[in-house]
Amino acid sequence: MKICLLNVLHEPYDKRVFQKIARSLVGAGHEVTSICPVVAASPPRLSVPTQESRGRDKDVASTKDGVHFQYIPAANSLPQRLVSVARLVVKGRRVPADVYYAPEPESWVAALILKVFTGRKVVFDMHEHVPTEFAKFFPKFAQPFMTQLTARFMRIFARLTDYVILTRESFEPLWAGLRVPRVVVLNTNHLQPACSEVPEELRGRYAGKPVIIHQGIFGDVRGSYQLLDAMKLLVREIPELLCIILGRYEYGSETHYRGAILAAGLNEHMDLLGVVPYEEVAAHIAVARVGLILFQPGPLNHTLAMPHKLFDYMREGKPVVAPDFAVEVARIVREADCGLLVDVAQPEKIAAAVLFLLQNQAEAARLGTNGRRLVEEKYNWQAEEQRLLRAFESLQRKNTDGHGQTRTRTDN
Repeated sequence: MKICLLNVLHEPYDKRVFQKIARSLVGAGHEVTSICPVVAASPPRLSVPTQESRGRDKDVASTKDGVHFQYIPAANSLPQRLVSVARLVVKGRRVPADVYYAPEPESWVAALILKVFTGRKVVFDMHEHVPTEFAKFFPKFAQPFMTQLTARFMRIFARLTDYVILTRESFEPLWAGLRVPRVVVLNTNHLQPACSEVPEELRGRYAGKPVIIHQGIFGDVRGSYQLLDAMKLLVREIPELLCIILGRYEYGSETHYRGAILAAGLNEHMDLLGVVPYEEVAAHIAVARVGLILFQPGPLNHTLAMPHKLFDYMREGKPVVAPDFAVEVARIVREADCGLLVDVAQPEKIAAAVLFLLQNQAEAARLGTNGRRLVEEKYNWQAEEQRLLRAFESLQRKNTDGHGQTRTRTDN
């Protein structure tokens, strides 16, 4: 089949849309075109270029790993995101596609408009709790109403959609009672050996020091200041401790956060690296002893979170410190017995968990080994990929009725 990926926000080499969805579809013999926002060069926000700015300024190819790219301008505001919908429709009509794949609510709208024009099939991939996330654009008093209204519109859109992909089981209640075919495809990672070849630069930088890591999009609602306060406590006990922070600082001001680190005297202990290439993430996790997940309580999207970083840490055999309120994360951590669940809103609880794992290396190794084992047995992309491909195969079959019942995973 010819499949067109429509992206308002997801950049060309996105971890899920490109590294997993697109590459898996190409590997199965499909022809894949991705229309996505171009990664534009921009001046660094600080006086010294960060790893993030260097990574985002790289040119992107027109074809990579069999995926063909077309570009639209990046959308940095809600009005621009709405304009991007029109741009996707214009470009999408020029792509000879059998299926339009949409990983965002805006691109879902574009895909449904294209379906009106072309009669082609539409797949919606939901990996955020869309109703509550969309409601954030409105005043607080209006958010409950907007959450309910968005959920109702999604159910209407679903009746016009040919397949829905969910990234976690906890999204299923939004679709209860609808006959639209759907499947859960978790955000796991490709199964591969744990990283054994750490670049010399990293070895030299972190050799012989206890290191912990937080990787992924970061900011105040994802525990940045709780981590800062926890580090204040930890360095009293372990003066040589280092914390790697890998990923974009998206929620709040990175400049203010760097200032807070400097004011706390922790600039030699907290290493904000920004975004590094996808292929280098495993090596950074490999030099660490503990992986952190610090979603803060409040947003429903955090309660239902299923982050890549959990499986990144598990694949590299690292014990995790994770939020006890996050139902999906907590379920997997308990199932795997691969880390400690704590109240991440309290810095002292984060510090105590990290200190325990650093001071009890045998237990930390046991937990890390448990995580790696469950990745090998169950939580890996090779397994999830089969569910994805079966969904697209069902779209390809001529005699499908398009009204399959809800699919229930049998492995949980």
